[in-house]
Amino acid sequence: MAVHRAIEARAALHGDAIAISGNGVALSYRELNQRANAVARHLMAAGLRRGHLATVRMSRSAESAVVLLGILKAGGMFVFIDEEHDAGVAWPRGVSLAETVRADEVRYRTIDLTAVADRPAASSANLPIVSRGSDIACVIPDRDGAPLVLVPHSTILALKDKPVPRVAEWSGEAGALDLWMALMDGATVTVRSRDRVASAGQVGVLETAA
Repeated sequence: MAVHRAIEARAALHGDAIAISGNGVALSYRELNQRANAVARHLMAAGLRRGHLATVRMSRSAESAVVLLGILKAGGMFVFIDEEHDAGVAWPRGVSLAETVRADEVRYRTIDLTAVADRPAASSANLPIVSRGSDIACVIPDRDGAPLVLVPHSTILALKDKPVPRVAEWSGEAGALDLWMALMDGATVTVRSRDRVASAGQVGVLETAA
């Protein structure tokens, strides 16, 4: 089982419940799931495949939660760099992340998600299963941007046994583990950041072998 499947199940059972709220935006579980489906389809149409690594440089927001969930739905894994939390940190650019998966060949490009992540989705259908529990969901880097921890879906799913408050705050740490714990448990995630993100921004995709 994968993390996004647990969240899809929540959306199917309690679609009207608020999944994430903050900075003037509130998305229900149904809306979060549908928008993430749209992001996943957009990423897959642009070439994202299972085992590809996507670097996301955005502030914490409903939009960035949509993007991260969309990456998982597309079978990818992510590095999340919170632009607000890590302001002033000299993060290397995406190609430096090659060592996390495959160092002998790197192809790096940018996919624009502005048109899909921050607006209602046209289709509500979930995507076919493209991830297994053993697949990596996120990569947590150290302060220099080098890979530190590879976190599979199964590890995040195991966190479901830990108690989560009905209203939980997303702290913005790199793996977004607190975000997934809350969403898998059906809680409402709150986001507090200084400025609302104007658009969904871009995602850099490092293409690797599956």
